[in-house]
Amino acid sequence: MRAVALTLALLLLPASALAERWCGPGMRYRGKLIDVDVKEAELHNVFRLLADVGKANIVIADDVKGAVTIRVKRVPWDQVMCTIARLKKLELSNDRGILYVTPEPVRQ
Repeated sequence: MRAVALTLALLLLPASALAERWCGPGMRYRGKLIDVDVKEAELHNVFRLLADVGKANIVIADDVKGAVTIRVKRVPWDQVMCTIARLKKLELSNDRGILYVTPEPVRQ
């Protein structure tokens, strides 16, 4: 009975309440080790490449703009993604198996 109530409660929550924030303090990176060497690469393309390597579903907001230059060797793909997000002030969240890339909310 509790499981049914919990499932029903989760279904009634807004999607944002179910989203799991990535890249927070204490996150353990477990992705496949990769080498990345790009210069002034468009963010959308880099995130799509990383999602492909990690076999992740990804949605990137239209207002995510810019380019990145990065050279790393033997680093987990999810750590590379979090590093770029931190550098570009982006937020990564996972909602039911879909990874969302959005600008960080403005804090006042």
